[in-house]
Amino acid sequence: MKGSVSKLGVEVVKKLVVLGDKQGTIKLSDLATEMGLSCEDTLIFLREWFPEGGGVEVYTSNNESLVDIDASSLEYMLPLTPSEWMGLYQLMDNLSPSQLDKNTALKSLHRKMSEGQAIHKVMGLLQEIEAWDQEINEKQQNHLKQLEAAIEARELIGITTIHHKNYQIFPCRIIHLEGKLSLIAEDMNDHCLLVVPMFELQDLAAVQSAKSPRVTAFEVEEFIAAIRSMSEKETRLILKIHDPQSVNLFPDHHFLGKPCMITNPQGDLIWAAYVEPCEDLFEWLIGLKGNVEILDPTKFKDDFLMYCEEKLRKVA
Repeated sequence: MKGSVSKLGVEVVKKLVVLGDKQGTIKLSDLATEMGLSCEDTLIFLREWFPEGGGVEVYTSNNESLVDIDASSLEYMLPLTPSEWMGLYQLMDNLSPSQLDKNTALKSLHRKMSEGQAIHKVMGLLQEIEAWDQEINEKQQNHLKQLEAAIEARELIGITTIHHKNYQIFPCRIIHLEGKLSLIAEDMNDHCLLVVPMFELQDLAAVQSAKSPRVTAFEVEEFIAAIRSMSEKETRLILKIHDPQSVNLFPDHHFLGKPCMITNPQGDLIWAAYVEPCEDLFEWLIGLKGNVEILDPTKFKDDFLMYCEEKLRKVA
């Protein structure tokens, strides 16, 4: 069965429910009556939603048009996140026997989710994944706070990565590089700059030392610019920002190359900087709501609109 989500209006869903409750052979005229359609419109509906014929077969016998329906093929896949699956599972588990007896569809769904051993195993796995994701997010937030404090105090930090590599570093910047939140740091031994993606940080701890970082802020900026020039993902973003006093003009953990801001006579701010397009930057723009207008480049605007459409699709 196929059909676009946008077509799933209330009336269409009602007609699909009629089909889903059928099993076996039924006269086309009787099916049309139940669906509230003419025989011709019923055939059009069946061809539109079941173009390959799977689940529904129309044929003629003794000058009578018949429809053979296999209800087991009329199943729908829901693109649920682990949290949403767990929510559905818990919702079904909390229903009382009287509530289930009043609704045959809920009773059937409850039976599928409670009796299937595969479902139990999957739900257990999803719960582990959810707990792990929450733990990782909390851990990364703690790492961010520690690193930002160390950057401010110019302190030496010892880090261990998930690859079991150990470094003693002076944290310099936390920015998005190639779509990943990353730490730019100065190695204590050779004073070279290195990049460590934040998700690779396993542990970190302050190290007592009388040494100080040697790398300057200018050298860090040049280092970031060099990395971006190699990836060819950097673009010059130009925005018109209305009511600039009410919005955050500097997204967190983003390197803005050669920023420029000019106010026009209408009080709008023309904002420009070299940026690296990524989800977090798009989220910053979404957070500006109606206060921002993307002037250039067109490709960035198209990518941003596609991101917004995809986000809305997932929500819907």
